[in-house]
Amino acid sequence: MNKKRPFNAETALRIYYAYPNEIGNPELKELFDVSANSTVLSIKKEVRKLMIEKGVKVWNPQNVDTKTTYEYAGIDIAAVERSYLKMKKLGLEAQA
Repeated sequence: MNKKRPFNAETALRIYYAYPNEIGNPELKELFDVSANSTVLSIKKEVRKLMIEKGVKVWNPQNVDTKTTYEYAGIDIAAVERSYLKMKKLGLEAQA
């Protein structure tokens, strides 16, 4: 991804754990905060390239691999989870 997009930590965690194998258009739209189908198609195209490079199989041709998508987006889910839990523990509100 050429440009890092801000993401909502709560949304990123929910999607990652709710869809551990593959995600589709609705999840991609929510994760990347986009509404245009053409943008989702572009994201899927780039994620699929990365999946091919890594040898990750496609089970449903409509979806993309969850972990590869997060890697593509530059989201370190372990770091996000630690930060999110720490903020909750401190009683702070997460920023979108």
